[in-house]
Amino acid sequence: MDVSFLALTASSGLAGLAADARDFLVSIRFAHADLLWLFLVLPFLGLLNRWAASRRKTSIGSIGRPAAVAGQLTHPFSRGRWLGLSYPLAWSALILGLAGPRWGKSEESGIAVGRDVVIVMDLSRSMLARDMANAAEPTRWQAARAAALDLLAGIATRGGHRVAILVFAAHSKMMCPLTTDYDHARAVLTDLDGQFPPPEIRPGTAEMISGTRIGEALRAAVAVHDQRFPGYQDVILISDGDAPADDREWVRGSDEARKARIPVQVVGVGSPFEDYVLTFGEELAPTRLREEPLQRIAVETSGHYLSAHRGLPQLGEFFRSQLEPLPGRAVTDEVLPLMKERYSWFLAPGLGLFVFGWLRGR
Repeated sequence: MDVSFLALTASSGLAGLAADARDFLVSIRFAHADLLWLFLVLPFLGLLNRWAASRRKTSIGSIGRPAAVAGQLTHPFSRGRWLGLSYPLAWSALILGLAGPRWGKSEESGIAVGRDVVIVMDLSRSMLARDMANAAEPTRWQAARAAALDLLAGIATRGGHRVAILVFAAHSKMMCPLTTDYDHARAVLTDLDGQFPPPEIRPGTAEMISGTRIGEALRAAVAVHDQRFPGYQDVILISDGDAPADDREWVRGSDEARKARIPVQVVGVGSPFEDYVLTFGEELAPTRLREEPLQRIAVETSGHYLSAHRGLPQLGEFFRSQLEPLPGRAVTDEVLPLMKERYSWFLAPGLGLFVFGWLRGR
């Protein structure tokens, strides 16, 4: 058989195995991920053990030659390398077990309990401005998308919350209705492209309309919300607030959200201090972050205004600290697929290693 064929088969097999292992590791979730910080204690325990061993060696040396003293022991034995590894492995398994690892689908299902969040993302022409500080996300729309993905990661940490995605420019378009399918929502956000937005949101050739209709987008976001659950809803608007018409069209959307008692959490992206000039053919379009209307929307709807400016908005942390602690609704007609708990896979071996180390150390 051709040696090169065997090498190719082996390399492709290893690559497939590595990809499967990577997908498996990515799929693992922890019910108590905050307990993973206990791994930081292990190096300290290792240093403490080395110090104790050094003290024992010094004490034995004060009695006599170590070889002669060892010969007087009632049950001398060689600890060996595996005994030295048993306790670190036991502690590692115990920490992983207490953190509540979960993967794979459980036969049980849960009820979606949480808040409803509609992400409203500005994809107007001004969002093409490359005035963001992050080199990986230089344009406003890229920073907005990264912030929305960070928000989605925060929403998915505990689960139960429903999320919808709406984009707008001259018109708005619903990209994803309220759902607990975070993988689908993540795919929708990842596929968004500010350079090639959905054609439905651009103004028609016969329309004399501004390219940024924040008010229309907010009214559409209010309409997306489930009317059965007032008080458990939020709209998160990510925009530069730059509406060329300057006709205060946003007021109608703000009024609609206030009447529905839906707070609008507003994130301003872009530089508010100097214009960035966009070029469209022979047209020059200066643009900057216009904070005044965005701040007014947040105040009038009892929301928050986050002035990200040229930085990357940390919406995941904002959701966990500001919105998730608020009361949540229970949806009885929508169930959540649950991941199977695997804590016993780690607790049992961890306890076994502790027993092994204790018996060998007697």
